[in-house]
Amino acid sequence: MLNGLDVFLLPQKAIFIPAHSLLILSDWHVGKLGHFRKEGLFVPPMQLEEDFGRLAVLLEELPVNWVVFLGDLFHSSWNMEGVALQQFLSRYPKIRFSLTRGNHDIIQDELWEASAIDCKEYIVLPEGLVLSHKPLMGLKPPIYNLVGHIHPGCEVATTARQYFRFPCFYLEGRVLTLPAFGRWTGLYMMRKRADNSIFAVVGHEIIELK
Repeated sequence: MLNGLDVFLLPQKAIFIPAHSLLILSDWHVGKLGHFRKEGLFVPPMQLEEDFGRLAVLLEELPVNWVVFLGDLFHSSWNMEGVALQQFLSRYPKIRFSLTRGNHDIIQDELWEASAIDCKEYIVLPEGLVLSHKPLMGLKPPIYNLVGHIHPGCEVATTARQYFRFPCFYLEGRVLTLPAFGRWTGLYMMRKRADNSIFAVVGHEIIELK
């Protein structure tokens, strides 16, 4: 709960806020592999069906009226993966889609205008939650800032002394960082300290590290 608002961390690497029928996800990086192929690197085509399936489950099982992408929805220039995303979003004409523009969202303005996505620098919820790609400077309590950008991950030890890496939600101070929704992003490893909270995405569960 943030500022009295129920905020649910989901194992699909997204956040749901029922009071606003709002689903939040970050750093999908659609078109990343297509960008690498264009640069001459041998990588397989980006398979978006699994990502589309994860998002479709959320859109169809939760009462979602609004989706906010916290930046880096695309990786760079427009390509066929962007077309596939646009076709997927068109299946949900009653849902509003917004983007807080990230450093990789550099496609032409006319393509944004033709898409179903409303672009902003940041979004403010009335309860004092600010949504943006990167943390915004100068925000003061009781404001919370929900961000993406760094693709947080964590290391979890088992009783057999094995270590596994997982994406995570990372809360430090009043900044809550979401894991990357996309699968081709890598992880920026976060360490558990007394002054932060880490919520690992382990399969179909969210586990808080102690």
